[in-house]
Amino acid sequence: MTQILSLNLGGYGEQHDPWRARRPLVAAVLAEQQPDLVALQAVARDPAIARGCDQATQLAHDVGGYEVVYRPATRGPGGRESGLALLSRVSPLAVHVHPLSRRGDDDPFDRVLLHGVFPGPRAPLHVVCAHLSWIEAQAGDNVGELLVYLAAVPGPRLLLGDFNQTPTSDALARLRGAGLVDAWAALRPCDPGHTFFEAGAPTRRIDYLLLDRRLGPRACEVSLVLDRPGERRASDHAGLLARLGDDGRADVAATGDQGPHQPGSPCPQSAPPA
Repeated sequence: MTQILSLNLGGYGEQHDPWRARRPLVAAVLAEQQPDLVALQAVARDPAIARGCDQATQLAHDVGGYEVVYRPATRGPGGRESGLALLSRVSPLAVHVHPLSRRGDDDPFDRVLLHGVFPGPRAPLHVVCAHLSWIEAQAGDNVGELLVYLAAVPGPRLLLGDFNQTPTSDALARLRGAGLVDAWAALRPCDPGHTFFEAGAPTRRIDYLLLDRRLGPRACEVSLVLDRPGERRASDHAGLLARLGDDGRADVAATGDQGPHQPGSPCPQSAPPA
């Protein structure tokens, strides 16, 4: 089994609590759930905080047992940065960073894709972490670039992160149209799965884990962590936690629906949500 967690850390923003109060909340979830792979977005690094270590490195130090790949996307004054990170139990075989274009200044942040290649039972697992724009036109541009990039990746491929777009958006329609399976929609179609919090309450689903046709049948469970309403929050996002079963086949036939489980799948269908 492989457990994968995606979470937007919210950088050093203090709209909920300072990082020193939020950090142990995230570390506690990592220690409890023990994911094999963690994809983090809005990861901050400030030379004046924690001896200049980025937030992902701080969490890995707190929990232990993780290797860290951090790459900045945006650089600000005073050496401050914000970017993406992957925490993994095994060393990546390769790491790639792919810059995304920016349309005007409505979204002031530069954005990148962080692509890690990890050992797998039959073939290397390609994990692409993304943090897309809330500006619809900008997100559309970047989804086009992302799909071109993914087309050159041999697979199996996993795309995850904060896409800043809802399930009914054009951006998500294009990703699904390219054959990617939305794990939450496939396994919990009756649950809204809101991941973004406003005024202390979950309001929208904008964080995703998408699988290609080779990985789709391996999706067993998907759930949220750090999702309880209230003022004491680790981030303005809930974390998305998924479990993949062992790879019982080298490949699977493409299907026209979003259901990842086919006869002979390596793990049972998870129970319907209560």
